Amino acid sequence: MENKNLLLKTGLLAGRIMMESGSEAYRVEDTMQRIAQNSKKLDTESYVTATGIFMSINDESTSQMTQARNRSINLEKIDATNRYSREYAAGNITLIELYEALQSVDSQTPEFNKHYRMIAAGVASFSLMLLLGGTYGDVITAFIIGSIGYFMSNRIYHRTQMKFINDLIASFIISMLSVFSYRVGLATNLDSLIIGGIMPLVPGLAITAGMRDLFEGHLLTGIVRLVEAILISLVIGIGIALTLQWFS
Repeated sequence: MENKNLLLKTGLLAGRIMMESGSEAYRVEDTMQRIAQNSKKLDTESYVTATGIFMSINDESTSQMTQARNRSINLEKIDATNRYSREYAAGNITLIELYEALQSVDSQTPEFNKHYRMIAAGVASFSLMLLLGGTYGDVITAFIIGSIGYFMSNRIYHRTQMKFINDLIASFIISMLSVFSYRVGLATNLDSLIIGGIMPLVPGLAITAGMRDLFEGHLLTGIVRLVEAILISLVIGIGIALTLQWFS
């Protein structure tokens, strides 16, 4: 029974790490099942939603669940979880070693420094601004506005822990800075500047993962992710609309 409980804990830990890091539901279930099938060939079932992960052993009253609370994007965690699960499947590590390795992945995998992420957001902003018809003279302005908007979105979320509100306020700030820059002559194309600035906030991964889950038959998770992406896009649009109505 102890080994079976450890199996469930390990599978749920792997599933939670992947789900919170932005993985698709079908990929999470595949990893959990791969772990179970290589542990004394136990017959297990796993079920994954956007916020809850369930795993049980068939023919026994043994079932556990965990929640995926803080969803973000961390491809390094997904890669490490997949790598360790495959090493376990190949017999290179034991179940307890896999569990300890996953605990290390969950708690010790570093995230990119916030300054690097701000720089990346700025680069994404001016790159997409150029693709959407902006001019090279607006590059520095778009870089600064995109960096500030991304920083404010993350800062507000960490302070309030309220999804959607952070993107609403960040899009409002991005739009105000864009309008101000346009009026004082720091930018020549207002529309491209605003669009480039909000691009780091657009939930591209959620849309992609949601569509892939739908195609794989995970209708509930796919719909939830798409609804979340639509709501984020909606509040971003509201923030821009309010700014343009009040200040343009």
